[in-house]
Amino acid sequence: MENIEINRAYLETLSYADLLKIADDNGIDVPADLSRGFLIGEIIEIIDENKKAGDEIDMMISDSMTAMESDDLSLRTFNSTEVEVVLRNPAWAFVYWNISESDRISLEKAFISQMVLRVSFFNAKEEIKPDEYFDVQISKDDSGQYVLLPAGKKFFMVDLLFNIDGIIDILSSSKTIEMPAGAEVLSDFRPGKNENVSEILKLSGFNKLLLEHYKNHRESFS
Repeated sequence: MENIEINRAYLETLSYADLLKIADDNGIDVPADLSRGFLIGEIIEIIDENKKAGDEIDMMISDSMTAMESDDLSLRTFNSTEVEVVLRNPAWAFVYWNISESDRISLEKAFISQMVLRVSFFNAKEEIKPDEYFDVQISKDDSGQYVLLPAGKKFFMVDLLFNIDGIIDILSSSKTIEMPAGAEVLSDFRPGKNENVSEILKLSGFNKLLLEHYKNHRESFS
């Protein structure tokens, strides 16, 4: 499995459980009540200390998502151009792709160094024309990219393409993927907004649980 470079931007995308696993793998003693922000700070600090000491730190993330990102994936076994998408959680998707040797040669001959991931959204799986889309600029030497997904969408797909003088050429497209839908009481929650929470749930400590979830995973909320 290929090593992952750990930085603050990457750590912010991980769940608290994943952060604890990284801390444990690197000998960091984590108190039971340590907040997410302080935990990320501890991990960054151990990285900086090792770099200052002249050590090369290769921290391995062993969850299934990282294995999917890092391993020599099946699409790389074949000399073909393909795009695949893995949902990390309702807010983040990891897009990875492979470009065939013939397509790479064509890109080099056309002096194309920058390409685009076009993320398109649909209301129904069978629709062809997207309701909206956004583009992510990538290098032709890249092979994977995290994409933040907006809330409230139903289906999406990703195109790997390039643009020459306004002419768009799609190299490959992913399958259409259904986005997971959460309960409205979760997606609409904000601190201080609890009119949709029943009295029974309030007595159970539900508001406190939602607040903690919002603090640690606010990217999952619309």
